[in-house]
Amino acid sequence: MELTPRRHELLCTYLLGIGTLFLYTGYSLQQFIGESVIHSIHEKSPDTISAYAGYYGAAFHLSAFAVCTLITPSLQHFVPSKWFLTLASALFAVYYLGFFHLNKYYFYLTQALMGVGYSFYNNGEGQYLSEHSSRRTIESNTGIETAVGHASMFFGGIALIVLCFLLHTQGGNGIEYSDLQIRFIYGTMFILNVFSVIVFTFLPTKQYDSIASKSSTVVPSFANQIKQLLKAFQSKNLLILMPFFFFQGFAVSFLMTVYPTTLSFTYAFRTDIYIIGIYSVSMGLAEAIGGIFLRPLLKRAGDYGLYVIAATNFLSYSIIIVLAVLSIPNLATFGPTNSSPLFLTPSRLLVFIIGFLIGFSDFCVTMARAVICQVAVPDCRMQVFSLSKLYQ
Repeated sequence: MELTPRRHELLCTYLLGIGTLFLYTGYSLQQFIGESVIHSIHEKSPDTISAYAGYYGAAFHLSAFAVCTLITPSLQHFVPSKWFLTLASALFAVYYLGFFHLNKYYFYLTQALMGVGYSFYNNGEGQYLSEHSSRRTIESNTGIETAVGHASMFFGGIALIVLCFLLHTQGGNGIEYSDLQIRFIYGTMFILNVFSVIVFTFLPTKQYDSIASKSSTVVPSFANQIKQLLKAFQSKNLLILMPFFFFQGFAVSFLMTVYPTTLSFTYAFRTDIYIIGIYSVSMGLAEAIGGIFLRPLLKRAGDYGLYVIAATNFLSYSIIIVLAVLSIPNLATFGPTNSSPLFLTPSRLLVFIIGFLIGFSDFCVTMARAVICQVAVPDCRMQVFSLSKLYQ
């Protein structure tokens, strides 16, 4: 029996979300624990890699990502979105293999390749959604895909808690990871990425009344592609949205790297091997709850849906910043510290609350970006996606 157009849309959306779930489970976890793992390896073997290679690697990752965001829209005229997603997932998997025997040159190279992969994924995700959503269903489909895909935080946190329980080791001044833990954790990430490659490979490609199907199918010349990029760059809507994309970049850097690193290095959590897992689980719950409760609210809001998302995100992140400033000790981003926080004593409950608010805020801002990029400059959708991530 052939599926109706709407059911076909939902099938494509859920499969995209499931592939993203497998991809992001590993990616989120390695962002959370990457600097702590590198610090543990450096403590045992200082010549192997720098203590701050996690931060340096992030610079390679983001630089490669920024450059590729300018190139990817042109490539999408020749490469189907599902193959962009598949290649992106494969590049992530190559990075995880490096932790079975760490080499600093391989580490930095694969960080850059992962940045390329992240660029491919973001553009492929937006393009695939536009190929399987109408203007009427894009907000709903984006909410579904975000809720399913970002449940990776929850499942990744559960996986990390289980692995830490089974392979329990800890140091006396900050959480440390043994060689066995590192291999098991990154081996799990690699296996999950293999599943995401399989899901993306078999994504349906049939389109109905989609946003993409109503766009021009003529492949522009290189000169015209440059003109499209400049047109998107100079458009009034994109200039207005620039602060929003800048904010999202700061927010993602904080939630994915800075805050979880401070948890590993905070004296109050020096023996708590589960704290990063708890943080990840709380974020995942918030992403799922956002998908369940915010989507019906957006339907009732009608044309004001994006205003509701923006206001919810602003309120959530304002609370996050206040709680984080009051509870994070000075220098906790650089290494283990026994300094006291400004006002609030760090605890599992406080970490859960902050993680939940960050997850809810991330759901709002991710959903808003995906919808905005589809409608802000309709003739240059892929260029807008790329520029939004470049600003981020």
